[in-house]
Amino acid sequence: MRTANPYADFPPLFTEIRSTKPLNDRTRVQPAKAGHTLPLFQLHKDDFVTPFAFLHREQHYIVGSELLNQPLVLAFFSQHWMKYGDKFLNTLQELYADILVMGGQLLVVSSDSRKELDQLVRQRGLTFPLAIDRNNQIARSAGLYLESDPLWDRVSGIEENAPLPAIFVIGQSQRISYAFADPYLDRAVDARELLTEVYAAGQAQALSRAIA
Repeated sequence: MRTANPYADFPPLFTEIRSTKPLNDRTRVQPAKAGHTLPLFQLHKDDFVTPFAFLHREQHYIVGSELLNQPLVLAFFSQHWMKYGDKFLNTLQELYADILVMGGQLLVVSSDSRKELDQLVRQRGLTFPLAIDRNNQIARSAGLYLESDPLWDRVSGIEENAPLPAIFVIGQSQRISYAFADPYLDRAVDARELLTEVYAAGQAQALSRAIA
């Protein structure tokens, strides 16, 4: 595990509030937090843009609960985040090997089209599991996406609605032990904090299995 945080120096995206509507005029996104339980989700094998070790050849679907034998790091991505998205992808790719070493598994989901994601994988040489979140279903369940609270109405320069950037560590019983969400695209994930939580969650699960 690295002892320095190479991601802390990301320059913030300069943002401004564009909406002049009162807060009570519409429902706002409410990202899931640590201690919350993430609803079960299901992905078809055709939803995966890059291979996923948990998906066996004879399987057509994988359910979120099947991934929780080890801590699951679930991350959300959108190309509509522009330069912020580029940095976010770099962070995920650099963290991938460390997440595996800490005993976790990474799954990144995006509502972008398969063509766009295929091109992104080729151009960036991405190796982590990447799947399509059709109609933002998983993002909605995590409180990251709503039509009534579009991202472009919060962050200047965004032209399409998209989920908030977010990373969750999910353990047994679908409980979130770590949550990072960035409503204004001006923060960076703390790599050390994330990896520490992945390791702690893995140790807790191993102890639970040993006691059982």
